[in-house]
Amino acid sequence: MTLRPITPQPGNDRDPMNFVGRVHITSQARELLKHGTNLLLTDPRRMGKTFWMDYFASQEAGFHCYSINYEGVFTIHDFLIKTTNSLIKERALPERVLTKLRTIFNNCDIEFSPGFLTLKPFHHQTSPHALLTSVLTALDNDEDDAIPVVMMDEIPLAIKNIANREGASAAEELLQTLQALRQNTRHVRWIVTGSIGFHHVLREINTTHGVLNDLTPVSLGPLADKEAEELASCLLLGIEQPLIESVVNELIEVSGGIPFLLHTVAAKLGHQHGNVVKPNDVRECFEDLVDSPDDLNWFKHNRGRITQNYGTRARIANEILRKTLSETNMWVTTDSLVPDDKAADTLEDLVNDHYLERRGLSVRWRYPAFQYIWARKMRVWDRQ
Repeated sequence: MTLRPITPQPGNDRDPMNFVGRVHITSQARELLKHGTNLLLTDPRRMGKTFWMDYFASQEAGFHCYSINYEGVFTIHDFLIKTTNSLIKERALPERVLTKLRTIFNNCDIEFSPGFLTLKPFHHQTSPHALLTSVLTALDNDEDDAIPVVMMDEIPLAIKNIANREGASAAEELLQTLQALRQNTRHVRWIVTGSIGFHHVLREINTTHGVLNDLTPVSLGPLADKEAEELASCLLLGIEQPLIESVVNELIEVSGGIPFLLHTVAAKLGHQHGNVVKPNDVRECFEDLVDSPDDLNWFKHNRGRITQNYGTRARIANEILRKTLSETNMWVTTDSLVPDDKAADTLEDLVNDHYLERRGLSVRWRYPAFQYIWARKMRVWDRQ
């Protein structure tokens, strides 16, 4: 294994050259997409979904990937324009697709300028759902060797925003349009993901998972042991530290093999230590990060998401999370957690949100590193 320095960049690294690991999921995705299966990435925030999609798009020669991030979309029209702008930004967009776009929009031939596209007068009365279908089906062609893959990021957030702005029926119609596109295009493949769970959004618009049942769920999870060792080693080299086995192991231990946490702890170590880092330094650095009001801001965001997504059930959700805490990551029987149907529904959402994992009639925290941070931030556990 050849190691090279990687400068820690928590949550910001987009250079495919710095991507480490995910061999199994990459191979699995390649085979599934090749055989016509569309994917739903189900991980929570900060598990590296977007970076993995960037890496996949850059490395997989058998696919032509189109990445579209729908953050900031609040209307169906926004969704249509964001989709089209993202396609035009793709310099290798097939001429047949550009020809289709020219029939719908003005300014398709100018240098990419976000938001500058306008509908041609003829299409002002055309349903944006019909136009969206027309735009994306233009990719459905078997003339090229590479399989087109549309990577749709932050879809649940966009659906939620559209429901709030234009109503639940508009959001549901968009989900149905996207499902019809996935089912009716023969050569295009689709990867859908987002930072909030679809189950929360579907409940808000009063619809079922039927609009997603053509997607196969895939989870990245933490890095495999050898991959975590590789990334930890590269990050230590990136902060000009020698590779000491006990230090590498401690960095993996505190991070749980989660790339974002590996980057975060390594970055802090690089700022704090001019001397050779020892295992205890890694642990102290991690504990300081947890104690800091300024670091690990994603946790504040996640805690706010519980209030936002669970609403009146937020207290029940936090109580279930508290009762399932275990320093040895023991399984807890669900009988002790769900005294009524409301608590049972809340527990199911916590599993779907990847806070917890289920085994029969027992659950436990899915990621021990996130459990530890939660327990410390909620002042249930003290520093180790």
